[in-house]
Amino acid sequence: METAVKTDRRILRTKEAIKTAFLNLFLEKEFERITINDISERANINRGTVYLHFLDKYDLLDKCIDDQLNQMSSSCILAPVKREKAELVGALRAIFAYMEEHIIFFSAMLVNQRTVMFRERMLQVITELIQEKVDMQGINQDMDKEMITHFTASAFVGLVEWWIANRMPHPPQIMAEQVWKLFERNDIQPISQFQRGS
Repeated sequence: METAVKTDRRILRTKEAIKTAFLNLFLEKEFERITINDISERANINRGTVYLHFLDKYDLLDKCIDDQLNQMSSSCILAPVKREKAELVGALRAIFAYMEEHIIFFSAMLVNQRTVMFRERMLQVITELIQEKVDMQGINQDMDKEMITHFTASAFVGLVEWWIANRMPHPPQIMAEQVWKLFERNDIQPISQFQRGS
């Protein structure tokens, strides 16, 4: 049993080393120019080990994107029932704090504009989180729900790009409060989608 645990930890460490090496290379040069040899040299492992865990660099990119977006979503899930402003701002703060903590990944994906695929996937995740929570009463009554959802998700992703490109000029808490005010002005409460069972 102890051997299996050590093996699992070793596998996790190796995968993490591969992903870190890949993301650091991604900051330095175009994706097309990154080779498995580059990744294995940077991670200080042999190239066969990379292929043990990933099919190729495209599979590695896919897994990095999926892992980070899934972890970002789960980092801001709220407790069920309550949807008070403080909790919702807290969930937004969790998103910005997660991005701040994983700046290498988000910088590589967003700032350098090297992967349209990541931006599209992030937009899709944010759109799904918003979709069911747009209030279609009041000021939104005569609007198209899909248009409001896409507009809000695009604005949020654009704001994240600005924040990262400008080296995070405001801390996560300030970002969360400002974004919440923007959502509130437009009668949108998308962040409550992070709640389980809502």
